Amino acid sequence: MVVTTLKQLWYLEYMDSKRLRSFMAGEKLKVILEAEKIENWAAGRKYSVPESCVQDWRQKKEKLSSCNINRRAFRGKHAQFLQVEVALADYIQDRRQLGYAVSTEMIQMKACDIAKERGIPITQFKASCGWITVFMRRNGLSIRCRTTISQSLPDKYEEKLLAFQKYIIQLRQQKMYLMGQIGNADQTPVYFENPSNTTVNAVGDKSVPVRTGGREKQRCTVMLTILADGKKLPPYIIFKRKTLPKNEKFPPGIIIQAQQKGWMDNDLVIDWLKCVWQSRPGSLLKMPNMLVMDSFHGHFTEGVKKRLKDGKTDQVIIPGGMTSLLQPLDVCINWPFKAHVLRMYTEWAATVVHNTTPTGKMKAPTLAQMCAWIIADWKLIPEDLAVKSFKKCSISNSIDGSDDVSSSGESESSSKSENDD
Repeated sequence: MVVTTLKQLWYLEYMDSKRLRSFMAGEKLKVILEAEKIENWAAGRKYSVPESCVQDWRQKKEKLSSCNINRRAFRGKHAQFLQVEVALADYIQDRRQLGYAVSTEMIQMKACDIAKERGIPITQFKASCGWITVFMRRNGLSIRCRTTISQSLPDKYEEKLLAFQKYIIQLRQQKMYLMGQIGNADQTPVYFENPSNTTVNAVGDKSVPVRTGGREKQRCTVMLTILADGKKLPPYIIFKRKTLPKNEKFPPGIIIQAQQKGWMDNDLVIDWLKCVWQSRPGSLLKMPNMLVMDSFHGHFTEGVKKRLKDGKTDQVIIPGGMTSLLQPLDVCINWPFKAHVLRMYTEWAATVVHNTTPTGKMKAPTLAQMCAWIIADWKLIPEDLAVKSFKKCSISNSIDGSDDVSSSGESESSSKSENDD
């Protein structure tokens, strides 16, 4: 074969190089503009694109100009609800330009609202997960995620694990506790603003900022308590302030306190024992009972020890650095609880018309709203998960070892541990 033209020579070199790749709409438009100035084959040579592709792109110029610049192809079915998708894409773009995180749950809720406004029956449009995936692909969107660091275990943790379990077995053999008299309590922070670590965003963006009202570090402390028979005791909330607002109407079913640092201290631990632990079912009978807690210094002061002794409570302290294996709340409960809080914050951020501060920032939820979320989320935690959490930590297993569950091995999807502040 004799190569007679420069165009033929370049085409052979291109095919030999096998540098075929997909181009985004923005890149195709750039090639089109260049081809309009010079010939198609010259523009193709400049950008390493076959002339046939340049010709095809020029025919689709109008379509490429109207779509998202990150879109790569027009394959697949056309959007059945185009008006919904256009309005939804505008909503996402507006939220991201303001710097707010956008989750797939927010997209689903907003899509349903847009469809309802346009008179589309819910039987025809449900904004399913599959539809969200296709919508994001059509509009050049993806989910960006931040990685986290898990808690590291102390040296010789296996020995500490076995020693803890042997101690639990000895106590249970001596006292013969009922399941409803074995408990675990843990403090966990809940933040007023929960901007998601992930957001739907245009593919290829190097910077993915997430805007908040500036109060994402403001938190309250929640003391959660569960029993080995699955019962959940009322949440005990501590807000970081000197006094509680007088005009705030708090929901029932929760105990609220104020403290300048927003954290548990000796007096608040004693108050929690009085209001929650020693008000649990069966506490007035003064039956033998056991309370498992972490090694926070406020849990074993003299005042706390005296209060526990008066209530015939055997306190078991988890060795430092071992809560990810031995604390039932940390192993199975805290993560889904906070996930429910995040979901409710996301729904609130997506659907409620928010007031703003004089500087234009979105106001954070009120104290009463936070309490309402905490109560609702606590009710969503199933009792069987609480029962499972004690067995996972080898606290409530049969003493004869017939239903042991390994607490040092693999975690299940719901058993995500966290290193709380």
